[in-house]
Amino acid sequence: MRKNKLDPEIIRELIGQGLSNIEIANRMGWTVGTLYVRCSQLKISLRRSSKKVRLKRWPKIPLPDDLFEQLRQRAKIMHVSAAELVVALLKEIARDGLYDAVLDRDDAGVNCAIDKRAAVSAI
Repeated sequence: MRKNKLDPEIIRELIGQGLSNIEIANRMGWTVGTLYVRCSQLKISLRRSSKKVRLKRWPKIPLPDDLFEQLRQRAKIMHVSAAELVVALLKEIARDGLYDAVLDRDDAGVNCAIDKRAAVSAI
């Protein structure tokens, strides 16, 4: 994997997006330890505001054993927990509206309805 060039603004932007230290390190192609050292050298604080983000908890979602094992193995490669991997995947899908692409289908009617609701709520 090619290491990203050190750019303090990229790190600050990722922190501002609310990414965890692990997520930032993965995006930069570094270990978390390297992230700590680089941020210390650049006088960048990795501390988040004291406001706690409250996450909604859903009941446990049953997954087939083989699917969970695939997630667990991929998470191990990425040096994160399976839960962190699932949350990161869901964040990316939601943020970029990748539902149809991930599910490999074209639900134009659903997208249209969502776009209309977004337009109404923006008014």
